[in-house]
Amino acid sequence: MLLREYVSRLEEACGEGRDFVVILKYAKREEAIKRILAKSTVERVLSGVLTKVRYRDIEISVFITGKLLLKDLKGRAVAERLLGELLSPDGGETDS
Repeated sequence: MLLREYVSRLEEACGEGRDFVVILKYAKREEAIKRILAKSTVERVLSGVLTKVRYRDIEISVFITGKLLLKDLKGRAVAERLLGELLSPDGGETDS
């Protein structure tokens, strides 16, 4: 499964919305970030450290360190499905 290959941790963040923090595996982070950026619409780049993108109307913050913040999801299953689409080599819909 792609999640095991690319994702080290997936945790629900504290706060009002159902946000999820994703930590990518260090060895695969550059490849994962390239796939995510290729399938998403870039909205903003901050100092080359943080890129805010939108995929299927979901805001994702992509940090160069390999951390992702998925905003306002309905649950863990949605987060896992979304990551599966974004990390697949050719699957999922492309919004860019």
